[in-house]
Amino acid sequence: MIETVVPATRNRRGTIALVLACISLVLSLVTCCGAGLVASTNGIDLLPVQSTPQVASAAQVEAVAHVTLPPGTVLLTAAYSNGLETLLSAKFRIPRTELDAFIATAKFTATPAPGLRAVDAEHNVGGGDLWDPETAKSVSGLDEEQPTADGTRRAVLFNLDAPDAVTVYLYASRG
Repeated sequence: MIETVVPATRNRRGTIALVLACISLVLSLVTCCGAGLVASTNGIDLLPVQSTPQVASAAQVEAVAHVTLPPGTVLLTAAYSNGLETLLSAKFRIPRTELDAFIATAKFTATPAPGLRAVDAEHNVGGGDLWDPETAKSVSGLDEEQPTADGTRRAVLFNLDAPDAVTVYLYASRG
């Protein structure tokens, strides 16, 4: 008797199992590589939308915050950051006799209110320990509800503790 050879049929279950195993392997590799990439960046933003804070000059303070620093101004600290938002914080000391002129030339849309603490530690763009508005005892401040023509919002705290000088804490944001 002659036997005919029947071609071997594929085991459908085995093929499905092999395909699922390959898909699982690919997904596992993608997940592990993604986790490794996140772990190896050590906090580096791969798609930065905001620059790291940088030291700001007096000219940058004037340009970003739309203020004119009066003669005798001592810039104590200033930092800004650009990106989706422009952020600036500045601490400077002005002669007390120049306070009214500073407020008038800045064209704030709000008037200073005694006791208002419009700026606090959260407004410190650059970090560091020179930003200390909470130490002021006698203060006046303003927080603009309406932004300037280019969309800049400003908040200011005037430290009135010293008799001959005013320490100004200025925060400006746009965007």
